[in-house]
Amino acid sequence: MQVLVADADPVGRKLVRKILDRQVDHELVGEVDDLGRALDMARQEQPDVVVLSNTLLSDDRNDIPAFIADTASAIVLIAVTGTGAMVWRGMSRGASGYLLKDRLVNDLPQALVAAESGGAFVSPPLTKQLIGYLADRFESEEYDGLTAADIARILLPRERETLLRLAGGESTEEIAAIMSVTTATVRAYVSRILRKLGLRSRGEAIALAYRSRYYTPAA
Repeated sequence: MQVLVADADPVGRKLVRKILDRQVDHELVGEVDDLGRALDMARQEQPDVVVLSNTLLSDDRNDIPAFIADTASAIVLIAVTGTGAMVWRGMSRGASGYLLKDRLVNDLPQALVAAESGGAFVSPPLTKQLIGYLADRFESEEYDGLTAADIARILLPRERETLLRLAGGESTEEIAAIMSVTTATVRAYVSRILRKLGLRSRGEAIALAYRSRYYTPAA
């Protein structure tokens, strides 16, 4: 997997480099400190994933879909902090991940695997914030997609449990521990969920669970 990192902070770039050095079959193809240079290098090198600091982006994150369209690279955003609205703004524009910088050592390898396979990864501390934001956002929106009954009919029991736990904000590792399976098995369940429900990412799966009322958070 080829990776490009774009971050104005040299410490951030160094940390990503050190993490990639410890990964098998991961190659850092370049480091840049602004969005324009990132776009130029991504066009030239065609990396699989661009690890991009959110400080280089516009507030509305509309530069994300343009970047993806120009390069075909997946984008994983990194940030010092985040809110549910910030995470959704990035993910809904096409980002494959949203990671907190103080969790990069643990989360970046998982996010790169997810991005390469067409999935998505959000640092666990931000997942519940994202879920709360989605719950508020979708509460008042009209919805005519798959129903909770449709989802229950389409998915197998373990897949249904996995979707509920994803929607509840649990990480892959937490789900694996609770269900007494490996993390690879959980990822397989997630892949099946996405395929069967016609979704592209975990974020879309969580959104569907809320909008269909398949998952209802505890009061």
